[in-house]
Amino acid sequence: MADNRLVDGTIAALGIGRIGAGVLTWISPRLTARVFGMAADDGQSHYAWRLFGVRDVVIGIGTLQSSGPLRRAFITAGLACDVGDGAAGAIALSRGDFQRSSAGAPVTVPVLAVVLGAWVLRGLGR
Repeated sequence: MADNRLVDGTIAALGIGRIGAGVLTWISPRLTARVFGMAADDGQSHYAWRLFGVRDVVIGIGTLQSSGPLRRAFITAGLACDVGDGAAGAIALSRGDFQRSSAGAPVTVPVLAVVLGAWVLRGLGR
């Protein structure tokens, strides 16, 4: 089992990272789209980015403010979202919606979050 301090630090990093990403996405969907290698010049894409943003803020706050089984539930919800985000990025990449040179963030960021989230859940035990 992983060192509890390392697990706790990783949980905090995941929660803070989610909140930061969510706030940035809500405030500046255009900048977020550029970071992810996408064009975001219309209101519809801004709306979609803000949906992602509020989801990440809620999961991040829930992760940081909870404990025990509820914390595990928030981490699991975040992991499920990350798996879905990574799958969406992979589908978009395979369809040619992204060029390989700009697909790093939409695929790599969720994969990293999945690895960390799964490791944390393992470290928390069953």
